[in-house]
Amino acid sequence: MVDIKSINPNSRFVSGLSHFKDPSAVLPTLIIEGFCTAGRTHQSYKRGGKLEAKERFREEAISAVFWLWGVKAFNKVGDIIGEKLFKINNLTDTGKDALRDPGYLMDKRATVFKFGKIISSVLLATAMMGFVVPKINHAITAKEMQKNKKDEPKQPVEENKLNINDYMLIAKSGQKPSDTYFGSNKLAQALNVASYKLENDNKWRLISTDAGMVAGRISNSRHPVEAFEYAFRDIASIYFYNFATNHAIKMANNLSKTPDVHPKVQALSAEFIKKAIGSTELSPEEFIQKFSDKTSDLQNLKINFDKENTLKLDDFKSQLNALGFNQNSHPELFNKAEKMSQLQPMLRGEFILSKQQVEDIFSNAQTSNPDFIKKALNLATDGRASDPKKFVARETTEKIRTSIDELCEYIANSAKTKNSKITVEFVEKSCKKCLRTTALFQALAMGFSAFGLAILVPKTQGFLSKKIFGNKSFEEIAMGKKE
Repeated sequence: MVDIKSINPNSRFVSGLSHFKDPSAVLPTLIIEGFCTAGRTHQSYKRGGKLEAKERFREEAISAVFWLWGVKAFNKVGDIIGEKLFKINNLTDTGKDALRDPGYLMDKRATVFKFGKIISSVLLATAMMGFVVPKINHAITAKEMQKNKKDEPKQPVEENKLNINDYMLIAKSGQKPSDTYFGSNKLAQALNVASYKLENDNKWRLISTDAGMVAGRISNSRHPVEAFEYAFRDIASIYFYNFATNHAIKMANNLSKTPDVHPKVQALSAEFIKKAIGSTELSPEEFIQKFSDKTSDLQNLKINFDKENTLKLDDFKSQLNALGFNQNSHPELFNKAEKMSQLQPMLRGEFILSKQQVEDIFSNAQTSNPDFIKKALNLATDGRASDPKKFVARETTEKIRTSIDELCEYIANSAKTKNSKITVEFVEKSCKKCLRTTALFQALAMGFSAFGLAILVPKTQGFLSKKIFGNKSFEEIAMGKKE
């Protein structure tokens, strides 16, 4: 069991665990990629010995560099070019929803440049992985084969390229294709990916390069077997790289009834709740009423929202005035509304409130405090939630806010199960248990992804390849031989 000495937001354990919740973080994928490279290298060794194992290791390791850091690196170079050559230095995120639109701060010239910069970065990284790396890797293998067989008659290397339609026939019937050429590369798919997601979301950034990478690897395949194996392996791997970990965590949380709360938000909430409880003891019902119950005398006030369930701060104040509330009679209500509207930067010059925020304005729960919520949002997003140049989706911030209520319910349910009163010590123990469970589920989920990539996918690939094409040696594949 992990020993958590401190659950404050700045503790080493909490900070480390929080890194795995950052959608732009490379480390989680890098760890999985390490197991993937080891597993695939081992599987390759079992078929083709050192020669195939070395080629697979080079391919996985070099491709990983461009896959994980290529888009970011090319994007940084684009920033330098934009600043030095075109004098563009006011770039912001380009995401947009009903609460945030940082792109509003950019002029048209900067907007066009940024989109072109990011798309170019994706295409460059894709070209390296799908076209440059395979050609270099194949050339190294060919040179090693020539060195190993220098006393044998040289065999001409035939470049057999697989047509995608023929590939589909292979999968269905097992028939060997004729020597046809693969069609045009479909790298244009990357152009449909949003600039913000490409720049800030690891999944989008990695997936955006996969389509072009698969097309490039297939078109540069030396043998139909290799084309099939590239297609199956890379397409099947997309799920385990980008979705399996989160799906496994969600399933584990649902089965164990553990809330999915960002570690830093858990730690902040624990500090906040303990301070509010002090030396008192609360029943589970009293605890819920004090910290997460939305019931209030004002909950039935009819507030009109727009179709996005938002409204301007000034409109909200006007509606309060029309309902008989004003700044003099209810100053705390108006002050809370102003602070709540500042949980996100101004939207095109105006402060906005969401329906969730209005519910918090009317709530008497301790956790509806806008200062506390703002700290939680900034901790979970590394300060991006308050940065006018950054975009954090409304869905993300509202999930963070909801997770605080879920944590309170988790503490209350734990107390009910143990028939215990809720004290500072009980909150401490409950939050430490929640953090340990979060760490455990993260490790198990990443292990599931690593298993899929390192063992399940390559073994299934080998099984299907043998069923469709027969038992081919790596040398035969590398030489492009056909029966």
